[in-house]
Amino acid sequence: MSYCKDCGREIDWMRTEEGRYIPVDPEPEFVIEGGGDEHFYTEEEGLLTGRLARPEEVQTREAKINTPLGFVPHWRTCRARRKGW
Repeated sequence: MSYCKDCGREIDWMRTEEGRYIPVDPEPEFVIEGGGDEHFYTEEEGLLTGRLARPEEVQTREAKINTPLGFVPHWRTCRARRKGW
């Protein structure tokens, strides 16, 4: 585990299919594939394209099992980056 040098939050690193490393938020999120154009990273499938699932979309056990998890690139949630530091 390491920390973002700009905002100080914990981050993990994932290796992309191209062999580069990208900082990601440590907790995975449920992703609705094909529902958007945001990118998420997984250890098993590589890159997912879609959008974050809304809580009501993953309430049942079946929905949680069938909805993929992806890691959000940290640059999308970094507080320092959003403030333009």
